[in-house]
Amino acid sequence: MNGIKTMWIAVAAVAAVALLIVGYAWGASRSNNASILSLGGGSYATGYAAGIAEAKKKLKDSGIVPVSPDQVTSISGTVKSVGTDRFIITANPVSMNPLDAQGPSERTIVVNDQTKITIRVALTPDELNAAMKAFQENIASKKPSVPPPPFTEKTASLSDIKIGMIVTITAADNIKDAATINATQVSFDAVSKGNIDMTQIPATGAPVLPPPVPQTK
Repeated sequence: MNGIKTMWIAVAAVAAVALLIVGYAWGASRSNNASILSLGGGSYATGYAAGIAEAKKKLKDSGIVPVSPDQVTSISGTVKSVGTDRFIITANPVSMNPLDAQGPSERTIVVNDQTKITIRVALTPDELNAAMKAFQENIASKKPSVPPPPFTEKTASLSDIKIGMIVTITAADNIKDAATINATQVSFDAVSKGNIDMTQIPATGAPVLPPPVPQTK
């Protein structure tokens, strides 16, 4: 799955570069076309804008990347700093289209008493085995059921958010281009890439990672 995703990203990147070149070429050709300029047909900037617009259209029509979202209510990023009622993140892209405007790369997340902050904690092997057993029993008895997640969510607070953590923020409004976001929910993993459960660090300073999930046949 990861290999397919990596290949898709590589294809999209190559396509984006190629289409950007088309945009530059289109702009240059329009700006250097004496007949167009003599007729007031535009300048380099006009031609460049037309070329980029054409490149975006070709990329959209190619189906290589998903349609750009008009509304974004959830965003993720890496925590850069933490204050008393807010924190700042380096935001991840809001669109998979490399030619899209991605909004501010740095965003301020404001929290209040109504903001739900949760931390996802990995289940222990015993907890996961018990959850899987209950799921299998439901399947056997033909009860509606979904596979259990390998984590449980617990209530957290702003003080649990540390620099370097990867967080997901949800808001009630469209935050696609917002530099400041009033968060309705903030969630993060206790242990993940970039995230460390600060309560599980012994005197040696090495984080205690959860044991691997046992494989069932």
